[in-house]
Amino acid sequence: MAATLAPPFATTAQARPRGLLDRRYGPLVLHAFLVLLGFTTLGFAESPATTLYVTGAAVTVVFPWIILLEIRRAPLGLSPISFYFGWNTMALGLAAIHHGNKLADGIPIRFSVQTIYPEDLAAGYVMYLLGSFGLHAGLQLVRPIPEPGERAPSGGAGFLLLWVIGILVRFGDKFIVGIGAFGGLLQWGSLAALTRYVISASKDHRRASFWLLLLLGTAIEFAVNLRAGSKAFLMFSFLPAGLLFARERALRRWMPVLGLALTAFYLGVVAPVVAASRQATELAGESQSDRIVRTYSQGDYGEGEGIEEQATAFFERSFEPIPASFLYGEVERHGLRWGDTFDYLAYAFVPRIFWPDKPTVSRGGWFYYYIGAARTEAEATTSIAQTAAGEMYWNFGFPGVLLGLGTIGALFGSLWRLSTAFPEQDPIRLVLYIGIVFNMIDMSEAGTTVVNIAFRTIVLVPSMYLLDRTAKRRAEALAGVRSPS
Repeated sequence: MAATLAPPFATTAQARPRGLLDRRYGPLVLHAFLVLLGFTTLGFAESPATTLYVTGAAVTVVFPWIILLEIRRAPLGLSPISFYFGWNTMALGLAAIHHGNKLADGIPIRFSVQTIYPEDLAAGYVMYLLGSFGLHAGLQLVRPIPEPGERAPSGGAGFLLLWVIGILVRFGDKFIVGIGAFGGLLQWGSLAALTRYVISASKDHRRASFWLLLLLGTAIEFAVNLRAGSKAFLMFSFLPAGLLFARERALRRWMPVLGLALTAFYLGVVAPVVAASRQATELAGESQSDRIVRTYSQGDYGEGEGIEEQATAFFERSFEPIPASFLYGEVERHGLRWGDTFDYLAYAFVPRIFWPDKPTVSRGGWFYYYIGAARTEAEATTSIAQTAAGEMYWNFGFPGVLLGLGTIGALFGSLWRLSTAFPEQDPIRLVLYIGIVFNMIDMSEAGTTVVNIAFRTIVLVPSMYLLDRTAKRRAEALAGVRSPS
């Protein structure tokens, strides 16, 4: 391939790139280098901060390189891999360097009521990086890659209905709980439909009507996401706009401006407002979104919290190896659990619609109690993730992290194959694809992640089979009518 990038978001598969780093498994070579670097510095560096400094700096260079390679092969540009590495450039790169600074300055690393030892933090970071490699390897093994010259099939219908369903589902909280993992998938329906609109109509970006619909759709998405009270969900509302600027050459030069504007909006408005709303007194009958709006309108959310403080807080929140570091210390003190913490899988696959009083599958409340932050699990007011890498290490050590996350990556890759290399042509496949993209950064435990994948497979495989069969029959019937007698 020439050094200049070909248009990365074409609807036809690009010619298969050549060279070691451009083949299917080429990006894994770069990722494996980071893991090797992490283990090397962990074993030979005198200070644990060195592991975070050196490996974190390498991540900030190598992860964007992997994103660039992924953009060349993913027709949409946005894929589970490119999104995962984009997110973790901050979480495993800049945030790691920030925590290295804390270790160098002798600042204690806190995990709720626990304190993480510097050696455990460095080991937990490398363990988490190993898990990310396993996840990446599993995905690359199974994921679909378009063949050279392969074209996207003709577009399907039903995206407006998908948008309506996505909006309505998020207003029915009890309904989402009742249908379990499938509800978590449907909640992305409106964002998937808006993304499809950008993909199909981006060539009309010079028309005022296009911008009107995009701005209206983004505003509605943002307003609905206020109900979740999640800073990440609120920023996900701007994903279609970001995809638009990345797809269109005329707009691509404005990507840095858009990135800076969204960063300033997050650090200056979203993060401080949501954080302040969580500390505000809840009024009778007030919802989460009402409290966020009230906090913003009162205007006192920014006192003592500038951009620098919010950036620091973001690095603290996004550094997900912290729980893994705590569990590394637990294994050092008490040994491996050998599957004991997976006992919830015994009942996890029973749909809640058949067992309304089924115990919660998520282990966030139990883990909050385990670390000593609550007297009992029932009294736990906060949910804390073990992380998939942390849970696998707690039970099976480093081999469990690599094989367990590799298996999860292969399962996600299977769902990706189900959605095909061109998911934007079908509403069900596109919402599945968008769901996979966001699930890549939302793995609070290994077991619950597998349960979610299993439920989606059970529901979607028969549905897609029936829809494909119906579409095939319709196409055959149409071809028969058009053929000469």
